[in-house]
Amino acid sequence: MRKIMIAVCDTDAAYGKKLGEWISLEHEEKFTGVSFSSVQCFQESCSSQNADIVLVGKQFLEDPLLRQELLKQKTEEERQIQNAQEKPMWVYLCGQEEEVPLCMQGFPTVAKYQPASRILREVFVYYQNWGNSREPGSTAEKEVIGIYSPGHSIWQTPFALTFAQALGQREKLLYVNLKECAGFSGWFLEEYEKDLLDVMYLCLSNEVNVSDCVNSALYCVEGIHYIPPAKDGGCLGEISAEDYISFVKLLAAKSGYDVILLDFGMMIPGFYRLLEKCSKVYITTEPGEIQEAPLQQFRQMTRRQKELQLEDRFVYISLPAMHPQICPGTVNLQQWLWGTMGDFSRRLAGVQCGTD
Repeated sequence: MRKIMIAVCDTDAAYGKKLGEWISLEHEEKFTGVSFSSVQCFQESCSSQNADIVLVGKQFLEDPLLRQELLKQKTEEERQIQNAQEKPMWVYLCGQEEEVPLCMQGFPTVAKYQPASRILREVFVYYQNWGNSREPGSTAEKEVIGIYSPGHSIWQTPFALTFAQALGQREKLLYVNLKECAGFSGWFLEEYEKDLLDVMYLCLSNEVNVSDCVNSALYCVEGIHYIPPAKDGGCLGEISAEDYISFVKLLAAKSGYDVILLDFGMMIPGFYRLLEKCSKVYITTEPGEIQEAPLQQFRQMTRRQKELQLEDRFVYISLPAMHPQICPGTVNLQQWLWGTMGDFSRRLAGVQCGTD
């Protein structure tokens, strides 16, 4: 898949370098981040390779030739004569209480001083409608993995996250939580602007770039790429089976990820058909006899799905004994990753255990 190049152009060299490095490190599979603190260096780079997206600060625009070029580009856009595949998308990095310069009026604008992850998501909202937006080169479907707990173990999602992190060490993986009450906002102290329902709506619209739809809402924590779960989980039961099937197929074929990991909650419409789309489904239980009855009932229900080939896909696992301990922010996730659950998941995924 072709990487998208994002150039950060700002006379504050430390700011540009930090943002450019973050883009490359956090999203190395999809993006290349570069930074320039002078117009001359930026123009020299453009002579060999054009950026797809240019984030530009106010002081950078003091160069008269650059302002003239931007005004010319804006005029060409208004006349609809621009070849969108040859020119980058320009985005103005607006500082606090700054007015947008004349040469940048009409171009996309994002707040300069905010978390880098939010800057990238806002940029991709604009990029979805930009002429340079392209689907990933390959449309071949990749692997889909499911995780489900018949007894609704509270440790299902901690396992799913640690397993996603372990698999993600060797493959590009996207984690998708389908639970009605996932609890991510409380666990990670995040206020999500977009969620799974928004991404589904965008992806199922006609003539959209699936990869960009995902990127516009994407979060990354501890190396785990995920779409924020639904804020209103009740809506998950109102989506049709056909829409769920289509959405998962689109993610597998066009999101740019090698593996899609589905963390199931309730039996959403099309539940068994979604399980059939998975190469493996990890059926999780907790230690003890109390979860045996739900597991047996699930097996009975599955056997009645005679038209589907499911049983061979199931991997039954008993999660390690855990002790609830609520901590602020991502501390919960770090404890799961580098504790008993993380070691269990790494062994299952076949990657090195421990922190060394």
